[in-house]
Formats: sequence, C-alpha cells, structure tokens
Amino acid sequence: MPQQWVLITGCSTGIGRALVDVCRNFGWGVIATARNLNSLTDLKDGDDLRKIRLDVTNTDSIQSAVSAVEDLPLRALVNNAGYGQMGPLEALRPDELRLQFETNVIGLQVVTNAFLPLIRRRGEGEGRIVHVASVLGRLSIPMAGAYNASKHAVVALAETLRLEIGKQIPVILVEPGAIQSEFRATLKHAWGDLPERVAGTAYQSAIEHYANRREDYAGKHGMGAEDCAVKIFNAMNAEHPPRRVVIGADSFWAQIAHRIIPAPIWEYVLRSMNGIW
Repeated sequence: MPQQWVLITGCSTGIGRALVDVCRNFGWGVIATARNLNSLTDLKDGDDLRKIRLDVTNTDSIQSAVSAVEDLPLRALVNNAGYGQMGPLEALRPDELRLQFETNVIGLQVVTNAFLPLIRRRGEGEGRIVHVASVLGRLSIPMAGAYNASKHAVVALAETLRLEIGKQIPVILVEPGAIQSEFRATLKHAWGDLPERVAGTAYQSAIEHYANRREDYAGKHGMGAEDCAVKIFNAMNAEHPPRRVVIGADSFWAQIAHRIIPAPIWEYVLRSMNGIW
C-alpha cells in the first residue's frame, strides 16, 4: 500500500487519464475519479488504485467521495476536471455560462474545500494542491468567452488560495497550452445546438473555422498528454513546488507576446486567426 496518495478529478481522458499512469509509475497511490465510472474500467486494478465516482457539480457526490477515501494517506489533490463551452458570447444561453462556471470554477473550489482536511493530516508543507488552468487563464481568444472567463477565475482562485494557505500547503497553478487529447471532441459535444443558433449569421463561418483550426493545430503541434502529466507530477513531487507551471511552448510564447505586443495589433491578429472580420 503506497504511503502517499493523490486524488485526481477528470480522469476519463486527456491529462487526468495520463496523470493516473504517471503517478502510479512513480510509486504513488491514485484515487482516479470521473463522473462516469464506466470510463475508468480499463485502468489496471491494484493496491495503488481506487476508482471513485465524482461529479464536481454535485455536493452529495463530493461528500461521498471524501468518505470513500478517508482511510488513505492523501497527500495531493489535482483539480483537473473541466470542459470548454465555446461559442460567441452573444449566442450563449445563461444556463450554458452557469454550467461552465459550476464545473470549471465552483466545483473546483468545493472539491478543494472538501478534501483540505484530509490533506492537512500530512502536516505542514507536506500536502499539495494543483489547479489545472490554461494559457487562456492569462489571455483571451474569440469564440471562447465562457471558457476564457472560467480559466481566468481558476487562476485567481489558485493565487488567492496560495496567499491564504500556501505556508501550510503549497498551491501549484498549471497553465497548459494545446494538448493532444479528446478535449476538442468534448468541446463540440458541449456546443449542443449552437451551430443551428448561429446559422446564417457572421458567426457561422467563425465557429467552423475555430473548431477545425484548433483541432488541426492541437493534432500537429500540441503536447502529448503523457508529457504534460510528467511535468505536473514533477512539480507536485518537488521538495519546493513551483507556484506556476507553464506547459508548452505555445503557452509560454503566447503569454510573452500578449504582454509586449500593442493591444490593437494583438487583437487584429487574433481576429484574423479565428475568422473574425
């Protein structure tokens, strides 16, 4: 039985799924969580793995997960669960915006508060809390207003939490760029009837352009989920964890460019890149 365990939210695919294997390979026990337990059935069973159903938007589900792992020496929490609600702000419904924040922001903080008491048992400086944000938590792009806003909020929550508890439990903010995962497939599913809503408007071609371009870019230039997971684990396992982990050359250079390029030029480039004229 491992002496240190990490709970990871959103393990169905992508970074969360890759992080399960990376942590186990380095001798950590993993509590892999997902809204749908069936998505975790292919994970190899062992004394170093527990599979737990966890819906970050449901308080009862969160409390049930806490009760299910109280016996484990929990050292770290990785808040990875989330999705992207894309589309022009003008076309988004209030419930779509609310659900984006319920999952990416409010759920993240409720989960953190729920598991903090278990992590504190490790003693001062021993625990770890990881918030997976995005490069879009530092800058914004068109057609992703709800997602941009949610990740900006995650950045603010991580920085505030670090100020409040950072001397007891290090808080690590992760800011990935494009990752090769099923994120964009989930993105299209979250659209619902959005393409029909914007049919015949100036946004129609912009949505098609955005979806195709982002998927193509991630496939060609995005970092592999496994490489991303290794960087997260190294930060989490460090004796003195970094405050921020910028992952991917695109995330690094985009943040620098955003700071130094004059706003009118920056906005022109983003509009042209995303089919907004």
